[in-house]
Amino acid sequence: MMAVPPVRRIQVLACLLVSRLPSSSSISAAASIDDDDHPFHSLETKQLLETAESAARAAGAIISKHLGCSNRPPESLQGSSTDGSQASITTQKYSIKDVVTQYDKEAQAAILDIIQSTYPNHAFLGEEDVGAGSQASEEALALRLDQSTSGRATSKNDNESGYLWICDPIDGTANFASGLPLCGVTLALVHHGTPVLGVIFDPHRDELFAAVRGQGATMNGAPIHVTDTITDVKDAIVNAGCPADVNAFASSMRGMLALNGSCRGLRIMACSAMTLPWIACGRLTAHFGYDLSSWDLVAGALIIQEAGGMVTDLDGSAYTLKTRNMLCSNGHVHDRILDVLKRADAVSFERAT
Repeated sequence: MMAVPPVRRIQVLACLLVSRLPSSSSISAAASIDDDDHPFHSLETKQLLETAESAARAAGAIISKHLGCSNRPPESLQGSSTDGSQASITTQKYSIKDVVTQYDKEAQAAILDIIQSTYPNHAFLGEEDVGAGSQASEEALALRLDQSTSGRATSKNDNESGYLWICDPIDGTANFASGLPLCGVTLALVHHGTPVLGVIFDPHRDELFAAVRGQGATMNGAPIHVTDTITDVKDAIVNAGCPADVNAFASSMRGMLALNGSCRGLRIMACSAMTLPWIACGRLTAHFGYDLSSWDLVAGALIIQEAGGMVTDLDGSAYTLKTRNMLCSNGHVHDRILDVLKRADAVSFERAT
């Protein structure tokens, strides 16, 4: 047998090596999985985003149609009671600051219908399925997370897929009922306890904010990023929370008083579905809030993180799905705001109710 020259052997080995490399399509598919090993390939991501966007827009259509429902003549409202009262339109849940309308329920039903038609084996946690009060929302989240991560299915909304959708169909219900266009839809997908997709829709401006873990954040498909030009808190516009609990509200006011002399401006918009993506696209610099439920934060937190911002607990610890007191920011002013709030005794509170 003729011996193969050394140079020829190298060429043969090189050809064999190249033949075993992945194709460009498989490289692209692999690249769609981020460093946190989330389970999406590009086609899966596309379908999930399309489903989330369709669901958010369906709920947004209900918001647009019924904005200001509490200010309209009873006879003009769908679902008014026979005596002409508005009792069936707007009701109090836990306190005078915590109200719900029949349209919250209609919007959630529209979201759930779209998700279940595409992903019937995914679990779902919506605000309108949960009892009133902070404890009820904490318990509902803990139960759903336990079921979605353990694989124990106990009802039609539970499953063994590990996927859990978390949604607030109308965030800013009081604003919505009063006719203030500061309300929106917030929807997130969690996989085995890790947020992997978030969508927030503002139907009044037709702005859809979205993020997939490891793939950045967008508004109406265009990439967005937090502002990097504001690096000093004195130039920051900061939104403060307006919690229902009186002790939480007192903490928020202490924080506002302390920040008032340190930052350019303070706002209270009472709608995290709007303020969080506004941080992600640079309209606001920071937002701090208290006693928020998972559906208030999860989508917006992911959008901010994917836009280059920062989200933590007010005590400085890392954000998790169970975080209820939070600071979101562009990152540059984060530590300074945390320091101001800490010195003002505004990083925690004891529930009054």
